[in-house]
Amino acid sequence: MTMAYPTLQKRSFGRKVYDTVEGYVRIDLVEERMFPATSIMRYLAVVFPVLLYYFQVSFLGIDKQLFVTMIVGTAVIAGLQDALTALTSRLNFAMERGTLETYLVEPVPWALIPVAMNVWRSFTGALLACFMVAVGWVLGAPIEASGIPLSLVVLFLGIVACNALGSFAAAFIVLFKRGEPVVMLFSLATAVLGGALFPISVLPEWIRWASYLIPHTYVISATRHLLIADAPADGLAVGWSIAILVVFSVVLLAAGVWVFDRSLKLARRLGILSI
Repeated sequence: MTMAYPTLQKRSFGRKVYDTVEGYVRIDLVEERMFPATSIMRYLAVVFPVLLYYFQVSFLGIDKQLFVTMIVGTAVIAGLQDALTALTSRLNFAMERGTLETYLVEPVPWALIPVAMNVWRSFTGALLACFMVAVGWVLGAPIEASGIPLSLVVLFLGIVACNALGSFAAAFIVLFKRGEPVVMLFSLATAVLGGALFPISVLPEWIRWASYLIPHTYVISATRHLLIADAPADGLAVGWSIAILVVFSVVLLAAGVWVFDRSLKLARRLGILSI
């Protein structure tokens, strides 16, 4: 008696990309349903900085232009934070639970993993930034509605660039099991160098040049020019900011996924990974 086994259909590269992204998004959606209070608290938490800036401006009798400037900068930082740190957090969690190897045995290119792992958190980070700006608008922040579509494009480019930076940190974690201090230091530096709460022109000249090495600077500058009628005069024009962000996104993402893929292969040769 002969047994017939079903033949496995080969998948195209496009199908592999779709299945990988869909799988990780499905995992994230399951976690969202299991812990809804965590998601709700994330959105409630960003209301408090908006209220803080609103009451500060009201108490000091300052024009609301400063209020909207601070809101836009803080919203961008909050929106890009998940894209920057979510991958490293997820890898740490997988290594602690011993499930990292189960991700790697799937028949998909390893270079897809850092991108697919971060799709949902990048999306929710963008929603968080939009929610923060919306709360500021409800409180009276003058937002230019005509600039919203292009500002979403700018935010998307910033998210892609931060995903790439997160891939470098993830490669460090794979090889050395530690990476949180590096990511934390970079996150703190972006709040100062990116000009979230003040124009970068007030920074000393000896450190101001570092502001142009991080994507946050261009995202914040372009978003302010698009959403604020009388945006701060310093910073690049929107077109230049978008062009630089495109270069950041393409170059850093290609380099980031390549470095992450190489780090996994090196970790396997060194015996760090049990596959």
